[in-house]
Amino acid sequence: MDLPGLAEIGIRERASAESLRRGQEYYDQGAVVSLTRRGDVVEAEVEGSQPEPYIVHVEFDEGGITDARCNCPFDWGGWCKHIVATLLACLREPESIVELPPLEQSLAGLDRDQLQRLLLALAAGEPRLVAAIESQIALLTATSPPTAPASEAPARARGIPLDPTPFRRQVRDSMRSVDYRHSSEAYWQVGEVVARVSDVLDQAWAFIRAGDGQSGLVVLEAITAEYLAGYEYLDDSDGYVSDFFHDLAPAWAEALLSADLTAAERQSWARKLEAWQAELEDYGLDEALDPALGAAVQGWDFPPLRRILDGAVTVGDEPEWPSTRWDDELVRVRLNVLERQGRHEEYLRLARAAAQRERYATVLVQLGRVGEAMEYGPEHLATTDEALTLARVLRERGELEPALQVAQRGLTLEGRKAALASWLRDLAAGMGKTGQALSAALVALEEAPDLGAYPRLRELAAEGWSELRARLLDQLRQAESYYPEGQVDVFLHEGLIGDAIAAVEKGVTHTLVERVVDAAIESHPDWVIQACRGQAEPIMNEGKAQYYDSAARWLGKARDAYRASGHEKEWQAYLAELLARHGRKYKLVPMLRVLK
Repeated sequence: MDLPGLAEIGIRERASAESLRRGQEYYDQGAVVSLTRRGDVVEAEVEGSQPEPYIVHVEFDEGGITDARCNCPFDWGGWCKHIVATLLACLREPESIVELPPLEQSLAGLDRDQLQRLLLALAAGEPRLVAAIESQIALLTATSPPTAPASEAPARARGIPLDPTPFRRQVRDSMRSVDYRHSSEAYWQVGEVVARVSDVLDQAWAFIRAGDGQSGLVVLEAITAEYLAGYEYLDDSDGYVSDFFHDLAPAWAEALLSADLTAAERQSWARKLEAWQAELEDYGLDEALDPALGAAVQGWDFPPLRRILDGAVTVGDEPEWPSTRWDDELVRVRLNVLERQGRHEEYLRLARAAAQRERYATVLVQLGRVGEAMEYGPEHLATTDEALTLARVLRERGELEPALQVAQRGLTLEGRKAALASWLRDLAAGMGKTGQALSAALVALEEAPDLGAYPRLRELAAEGWSELRARLLDQLRQAESYYPEGQVDVFLHEGLIGDAIAAVEKGVTHTLVERVVDAAIESHPDWVIQACRGQAEPIMNEGKAQYYDSAARWLGKARDAYRASGHEKEWQAYLAELLARHGRKYKLVPMLRVLK
């Protein structure tokens, strides 16, 4: 049972060397104890360091792997060893995969009453599932225009008003945690203070995103009042303390627009925000809370906004509201609230009027209106990032051909193309569109050379690789890059040490130079000697004792190069010179003597 687009070269691209090594060990040891496939989903149980096996979940479509995750705590980038072991098992032992019917097929035989009983039974066993079911119902029924304006959208309200006291205490205790008796320690504690207060802000966001804007306002008022009371006593030389006010502003704006407030209540909040803003002006933070003030003053009744939401503004008309630096932020906040409240038609009207192209097109896709998204997207998206976002959403909806079209069109737009090109390469290759995949792979490699992508390009080029390889290597030699790690990796992979040396001589990190040095000791010992002496001598001459071990490491590589070139006597003479010159540096001398 073959899985689309699965190949070892693809696994190597998405996992670190350590995850690959450990994943191979897990596979060899038989740690993958269960493999099942339901439609385009593979699940596996992989034995690990805990009593219970880890669960690996892999999703496919015709273009290949769309998602792979594991419930292990791995969080260091790329796929974990359990995912690697699972995919190796799928690739090498496809007969071990047990095929089960997809969930939709199992549900297809149930009538309405049976489905309803099933959902109710699941919800009774897992109360949090109720909210997920309700949100899906809202999405499924959101294809018709709303009958009430956003200001009338239902807002969740608590039966018992939220007590601000615990939140005030949390912020106050955080602000008082700095030990001012030791000024150096107080400086370093500021970051921890801001982090603790940010944790309280997260609690406000939890209320806001649950639809309880009123409670969110209670928490935000507690945070703002207490933070302002202690703000001036904190060291803000790095800007951490003042930056927090810019984090507060969107939360305030979203809470104000989520709560069901009267005009008088909005005016009351506006007066409080204006007073706080006046305090902040004394510290040069004149506009920190402006988005929140805009939300309080305008609400949902602002006439230009109201005309847009009611559909009275035609495509091409400009919004008539004043131009301020916080307009875009407030638009994003309004869109967040409209989306959460299920006001999708109003969302689309505002997104289009405000030129939020990416959000407009992606929500069309999420609503199942793919034709409209495809009519709009290719002509209106302006950047490669916007195209990639829309292409991903289309793929998530199972619209692979439209996703390819959007991604291909995106390569002609402004912006860095490597991420989009790599994504397009993988999808096209998985769908068997080798020519399109090869073209995208070339774009990705030319803009961002990467050893992980290089073998993939060789695989796609097949018989044409020899000619293509020569052209690519020539392009890499001529490329100008501030970060030539990818170029160097490819050159070293191909054994082109001279080209790697030329690349690092343009000015790179010590780590990259060291990698080339290690590869060049036998073939280019003279260059290695000069490079290593160039790294070590400034450290020793300037007496940077904390880096003497680094200098000794470079000198050890120089010694190996001297010996590789048959110049042991020259090395001993050079070492004797160093010992004579630095003989009084008691920490360095023992390190040099070891190098004899």
